[in-house]
Amino acid sequence: MTDHALPFTPLDDPPDAPADEMRRRAQAWHSTHRAGALWPGLDAGVLQRAADAIGVAVADVLRGEDATLRWETTSERSTRALGVAALLTGVGPLLGVWLERGMLTADDSATHLLARQLAHNRARAARVRTGVLPVLARMEEAGLAPGVIKGFHTAHEYFPEAGARPTADVDVVVAPEHVPRAMQLLREAGFTSEYAVRSEQGAKSEWTPSDGDDAVRSHELWHARNPWKLDLHDGLNFAAVMQVVRTRQTPVFAALLRIDDVPLRVCEPNELIALLATHGSTELYTQRLLRLVELVLVVRRADALGRLDWGAVDASLAARGTRRFAYPLLSLAEQLAPHTVPAPVLARLRADTTRRIRAVTSRFTPTAPVVDERFSLDERLMWTSGVRATVRRFWRMIAPLEGVPLRARWLAYRHRAARLLSMLVARPRSGDDTR
Repeated sequence: MTDHALPFTPLDDPPDAPADEMRRRAQAWHSTHRAGALWPGLDAGVLQRAADAIGVAVADVLRGEDATLRWETTSERSTRALGVAALLTGVGPLLGVWLERGMLTADDSATHLLARQLAHNRARAARVRTGVLPVLARMEEAGLAPGVIKGFHTAHEYFPEAGARPTADVDVVVAPEHVPRAMQLLREAGFTSEYAVRSEQGAKSEWTPSDGDDAVRSHELWHARNPWKLDLHDGLNFAAVMQVVRTRQTPVFAALLRIDDVPLRVCEPNELIALLATHGSTELYTQRLLRLVELVLVVRRADALGRLDWGAVDASLAARGTRRFAYPLLSLAEQLAPHTVPAPVLARLRADTTRRIRAVTSRFTPTAPVVDERFSLDERLMWTSGVRATVRRFWRMIAPLEGVPLRARWLAYRHRAARLLSMLVARPRSGDDTR
């Protein structure tokens, strides 16, 4: 039997490096935020060029044009850079689907790399689905009326297939009075809680399934066995929003999604657009290109079905006091795919923002910067206005982390101190060649 005839089994794919080396790289990244710490041999420059090439290809596909991923994988380094950029932008598996369906072309090395990313995320998506649906079904049977938000929803309804949209977690929302029972069902299903935080605006807890360990197998793709978790919420507990908005962030679940015969409450398209734009704007360094594609897909599907109503989107944002939070991601979505967001809608949202929000937004494109190597106080204070709010934000940047185990808290503060020190002593570095 020839090698190419052997079945590819992502779940059995070995890790990038031994577990202690993987942990060392992750700790070095958290302390320095230098690309080379997490991806030895690569730097921010080559990753940015690869991300920009991916962004051009994505924009071409969204325009319905003949699209080619123009990145020559002429060396191991350039191939790795493309793979890491596909991970950072979040669209590696989606590019793999587009290649399979003939919507995109690339050279043989890039095609193989992206096919591997797709295979891993397909296996990962199946693993997550197998782990989460039984406990969601039990919540439904118990009358808890669980709803799902963000990636787990959109992956199954708006992307070409669930494996095209990577997710690190499954976000589940139940009413506040149902949280204790939901926690009990999670424990009975073998989940363990690692983190919980409660405030006046809401509560969130993170739950780890029993199907694996916490070891990260790869920092270069969404490995099929990389950890995943279930986040249990009693509302839309987006940290950046909850720190400055006093209105309770309650989602409206007006639609039903069935996955393997399990009914799940989800947001209708206009509510979903408001939710995705709000959340994505608060995490601009996290898979930004994927979040923009996601918004475009939701808008286009809603429009095709005759259900798109920007007035309803605006009303949803206004009801939760989050109109200014939606502007950055919707503005960038319009950059990526022109005619996605009407100009009057963007103008109204922009009028509700601050000068700082507009200034920070102007520094981003759909793909740049792809890594957060430069500390920006403006970005950390992006959503605050006024002296009191600014002081509260500064306090949250240095205050003890709520709900975090002591060891994790110590590591977090060690990383913060190390990163601050590295920024104080850092010197400009020369760029290097992609190839």
